[in-house]
Parts: sequence; C-alpha cells; structure tokens
Amino acid sequence: MNKYKTGIFHWFGYILPFEERIKLIKQAGYDYVMLWWEDEYYPYILNRMEFNHILGYYDLKLDNVHLPFENINHLWSENSTERNNHVELVKRWLNECKNCGTETVVIHAVQGADNIFDYSPGYDSFKKIIREAENINIKVAVENTQTFQYAEFILKEIESPNAGFCYDSSHDFVNGQSRGAILEKWKHKLMAVHLSDNDGLYDRHWIPGKGHVDWNKVIGILKQDNIKSFSMETYPYEEEKQMQPAEFLEKAKNCLETVLEKDCV
Repeated sequence: MNKYKTGIFHWFGYILPFEERIKLIKQAGYDYVMLWWEDEYYPYILNRMEFNHILGYYDLKLDNVHLPFENINHLWSENSTERNNHVELVKRWLNECKNCGTETVVIHAVQGADNIFDYSPGYDSFKKIIREAENINIKVAVENTQTFQYAEFILKEIESPNAGFCYDSSHDFVNGQSRGAILEKWKHKLMAVHLSDNDGLYDRHWIPGKGHVDWNKVIGILKQDNIKSFSMETYPYEEEKQMQPAEFLEKAKNCLETVLEKDCV
C-alpha cells in the first residue's frame, strides 16, 4: 500500500459543480484537497464559506487554500492607501480561512515578470500580514513564481513560525528558473507543494512524469521533509481532454504515485 498522502487542487480542468468534483476526488482515493479562495460562479454558484463543509462531508482533508493574486502587486505600492487597502483584504481572507478550519494559506508575493519594486513597501505589507497570521494562528506560505526574488526577500527578512514556502515544481522548471535549487535552499521553510509538469517553456500543469521536471531530484528533496501531502495542481493535456473526469483523476494519481515510489536519492 502506498504510504504517501496525495492531494489535488479542487479545479482540475472540468466544469462541474464543486461538490461533484470533491466527490470524484474522494472516489479516486486522494487524501487531501487544495482550494482557491473565491466563490464559485456561473454556471454553478457556491459561497466559498461552504467549501470546507463539503470536504468534511466526503471525509477529505484540506491541504491548503490559495489566496487570489489579482492586484497582489498593490502590496508593493508606494501609495500607502492602495497598499494598506490590499493588506486589509488579505487579512480578511486569512480570518475567513481560519474560521473555516484552514491551517495553511498560499500567497503570491508578486504577479507578472516585468515589474521592479522597492522592497520596503512590500516588507511593510508582509510584516502586517504575517503579524495577523501569528495573531490568529494560521500559516502563510509564499509561492515561487516568475520573479522569485520578492518571495525570497520575504522568506529571508521575516522570521516567523507562521511564514514559510510553497514550492511549485512547474514554475521552477519553466525556462530560466532554478530547476530544484530553490527547493533545496528553502526546504527548511516548506509548508506546501503544488506539483505538476511542463515542457520547459510554459506552465502547462501537466501530470507528473509527462514533461521536463526532474522528479528524481524534486521528490528526493521533498522526502527529506515531513510534508503532509504531495498535492498536485494539474489539468488535462490535449489528448486527455476526452477522458472522463474520474479517468483523469485516476491517471493523475497513478502517475504521481509512480514518481513517489521511485528510488529518489
């Protein structure tokens, strides 16, 4: 029997009601689910405050909740009103997530690859966010994206048991990224993972083992840490789009377990 806990993002590429997706995830044998913290809209409307109730009904555990990253660059704004307004929005999300039983949220430090920010406003913003996380006892994991320097700045400058790292394997193996080096460097602060594969050019969200990610290296490092779930953020590729949702979920889980069972050193 596979000893590793597995999870998947609640949106895996099929337009279905939230509860139906959760039921299929459970039936496929996953242990954990990752959520996106926004209400579900057309064609199937659901308030986000109901998400965790549905997970509990199907006896699925919550790995982490990804906060929205629209306007996340406001956290680095020179305009204090704009910056503080977004800080307050993030703090509100933290409290909502905590009230729904969330232990860990994932946040982007910045959005986009062409921005250059002064570090001081971002430090001020994230210091306030982490202080709120400490006050309500929730963990905030900063994810590696195209410009990891800002996330790394936060990881270096803000020391707190409530601040850590979310590792996205696909982001790390897109052209020009670290190819596992940042995972090795920041594994001591690892709180969550988003596992998927790509062709080395774009963030494809392929099933693990399909593309160019060095899974021997990534899984070898991850096995050194006591993460609660090897969780995926995957969507169907072209030839997989004809598969039924249950078939895709089963294929993704089988492929993940294949890379987990390899003798990674």
